[in-house]
Amino acid sequence: MKFLFSLLFAIIIIKTQAQDSTVNVDVLSYKRRFLNTQILKNEVVLSKQNILDLYTTEGATKSLKLYKKAKYFLPVGPPLVLGGIYLGYDAIKGEKRVAEIDGVSYTYYIRPIKQLLGGIAVFAVGICMIEYANEFKGTSVNLYNQKIKDKNSSSSLDLKVGFTKSGNIGLIANF
Repeated sequence: MKFLFSLLFAIIIIKTQAQDSTVNVDVLSYKRRFLNTQILKNEVVLSKQNILDLYTTEGATKSLKLYKKAKYFLPVGPPLVLGGIYLGYDAIKGEKRVAEIDGVSYTYYIRPIKQLLGGIAVFAVGICMIEYANEFKGTSVNLYNQKIKDKNSSSSLDLKVGFTKSGNIGLIANF
């Protein structure tokens, strides 16, 4: 009797396939880059128009607002970074001056500290603008995924027993 029960249990386990909860066609992901955060769906990069259409059709207004806000911050960042680098370089390079003391010419440089500090500040603001744009895009994806998760949640209990795609035996409960 124990042998038959064990055999029956083994056949059930072999024949069943556990549900993989990681595969959801509606879930978006993002890859954070320095100048631009890419939004992906099923490991495929979405175009700007596809993202706007997806957010609009799903009614994700908060995600749409954050994504549009990122469009204003991102173009401003790189010019500010480059401007800050130039201001800092120009301040460090300084202005060459020559002074004659007791018949001897001395060369010296005037390096304006205010210009250097201004260059550092402009550089930092540019980096912040780029990071805000990336953060807005990432947050828009997270809000969209949360909205889809809340929309797809059900009140029934779904239990699956069997082998997962990774080859392990598992029990998955969705409720």
